[in-house]
Amino acid sequence: MKILAALIATAVASPLLAHGTTLLPIETVKMREGHREAAIARRAEFMKRMKGGLAVITSADRTQHNLYESYTDDMENKDFVFLTGIYDSLPPGHVLVLNPGGGTYKEVLYTDMSPYEAARLSGVKHVFPRAKFLEHMSSALTDYRNLRITQLRFKEVASDLSRGWGDGEKLLYVNYPHIDNLNEAPAPRLAFMDRIRATTSEVVFRDAGDIIDAQRMVLDPFARANMERSIAITRMGLIEGMKFAKPGLSTLQVMQTVDYVYRFHGATLGFATGVALASNMNEELKWESAAAEEAARKGDAMIKPGMLVHFDTGAAMNHYSSDVQRTVPVDGTFTPEQRRVYQGVLDVQKAVIAAVKPGVTWAQLQKIAEDGLRAKGGWDKSYTYGIGHFIGMETHEHGDYVGPLKPGMIIAIEQGAVVNGTRVAFEDDVLVTETGHEWLTRSIPIEIDEVEALLRQPSMAVPKAVGSSQP
Repeated sequence: MKILAALIATAVASPLLAHGTTLLPIETVKMREGHREAAIARRAEFMKRMKGGLAVITSADRTQHNLYESYTDDMENKDFVFLTGIYDSLPPGHVLVLNPGGGTYKEVLYTDMSPYEAARLSGVKHVFPRAKFLEHMSSALTDYRNLRITQLRFKEVASDLSRGWGDGEKLLYVNYPHIDNLNEAPAPRLAFMDRIRATTSEVVFRDAGDIIDAQRMVLDPFARANMERSIAITRMGLIEGMKFAKPGLSTLQVMQTVDYVYRFHGATLGFATGVALASNMNEELKWESAAAEEAARKGDAMIKPGMLVHFDTGAAMNHYSSDVQRTVPVDGTFTPEQRRVYQGVLDVQKAVIAAVKPGVTWAQLQKIAEDGLRAKGGWDKSYTYGIGHFIGMETHEHGDYVGPLKPGMIIAIEQGAVVNGTRVAFEDDVLVTETGHEWLTRSIPIEIDEVEALLRQPSMAVPKAVGSSQP
């Protein structure tokens, strides 16, 4: 246990480099191979989908407080990462300008980092200091027909941007905040839009997210590779946590075991790992001590014999995050009542996954879940959330939740029920294929006999009761 504690402490630590970036594991860097080529293809596709004009994609940090569950500190920067492959220079150090109607300067990157490094990572040939961005944009606002020959010669970049913009209505795609808070000041990076509005009435702004979200919904080979690696690491961490969960331990100790495995394999957390008691949900909570009560109120509860424990977790590799839920008996076997509820919810989960194919809508999957739980005896009354969501660069990825599913999408299917105080919930990651689906997380034990067989295997560390003097 002392060795395990030391390893966990090492894995959690994240020394900072001079530029504010963290030291990266070899596995993480290895999985970034191919992002340059992917970014080149993504930018080309983005420009095909533009309806003329220019696009300005700014690297962005979190500038507003937001209570949405899917909001992460680096959410606003992921569109820029998606199109460039630049991860490790802190925003707002870059601006990407896409100019499909231009000649030489169809892609321009303005950055505070080394131009050579920016070009190497992104594949953008034309790189300038970030301070040049507003200077070039100022000249580009001039109608192309009004530019003198001298300007065309000495302001090559701005003239080419002007050429792409045209002489009439000027479309400008901008990466607006994905989730805005009108109670707070607007994101500082968008201040240049107000300056443009004050200069000309010809510019019409469009949300670049309308294009990028559609691209991110269908995963390309680079995204698929990182997602599949994140799922593989999630499997390793979750299996270890499932084996480790025993009476006498706390939910926080189990959670830290899962997270340690993720970090050991070069992954980060797609979201905060959740480990919670899933038994006696209808009973009044009682604690053995004031310390136990205080810890429980802050998210750490003691695991007792006979209980079920629920996991909600997902490793992330280079921003691509899996999302999986499992429920296990801490004594190693399900009681008859636990088995009844577990199997009932599992039947519904499998029925929903079986229905995944191109053309199916989220609403149709939701109905299958609700009808199935209702048929079990009104279990749908405790099912208070949606059937699932897209996963990708966000655990809860942006996308079209009204239209039909398409091949290449990876979705999380989640549902569960609370029956007489017993909670069972599942979540699985599923790829939509050309003809149906692939259940990507099927190798994580889920059938009753698989779970009980897993729990008979030893964990990497022998659990012991909190407070024990055993070394």
